[in-house]
Amino acid sequence: MIKSVINRLKIYQSTSLTMPGDNCSVVGCGTCRNSKGISIWKLPAPRNDEYEKWRLDWLNELTKYREVDKHFQKLIDNDRVYTCEKHFGPEHIEHFQSEKMTKKKPKFGALPTLNMPRKSVNTTKTVPRQPRSIVKDHEEDSKKRNVYNHFSELCKRVQSLKTLAKWKLNVLEDRLD
Repeated sequence: MIKSVINRLKIYQSTSLTMPGDNCSVVGCGTCRNSKGISIWKLPAPRNDEYEKWRLDWLNELTKYREVDKHFQKLIDNDRVYTCEKHFGPEHIEHFQSEKMTKKKPKFGALPTLNMPRKSVNTTKTVPRQPRSIVKDHEEDSKKRNVYNHFSELCKRVQSLKTLAKWKLNVLEDRLD
C-alpha cells in the first residue's frame, strides 16, 4: 500500500516538473525539457518573411500527423510549440560553443522530418468515377417499329386490316370510333 502511494507520488512529481508546452509536440515523442542530452527548440520566431515561411513549413510538418485542437492551437498562439532534435537529421543541426557548454540549434530552413509518426492505414486517394450516362438499348433500335407521322396514316392502316372487316369504323377528325 505504502509503495503504491510512493510510486504515485513519484509519478506526480516527475510529471509536474515538466511544464506543459515544454514537451516535444510530435505525437508519440516523450522528449521534454528535462530530457538529458536532447535539445528541444521552439518554432522559429516570425522576424521577417523568410522566417515566417520557415515557421509555417515547420508547423505544417507537425500538423501532418496531429490534429489542431483547442489545446494545440492555444500552444501555437502563445508560441509554446517545441520540437526535439530527434526529429532533425544531423546535417540539419548546428553545434556551437557557449561559455559553459556546447549547444545545438537547427540550421535555417531545417524541418522536422525524422522519427515522425506513421499513419496506421496508408490511404490513397480514390480515382473519381466517371459520371453516369444514359445507355440506349440497341435491341429496341434494331426492331422495326410502326410509327405514324400523321393521324391520317393511322386511319389508312386501320382500314386495311382484315381482322376488322366485320367492324363498323367511323373515322373522325381526332379519333377512330
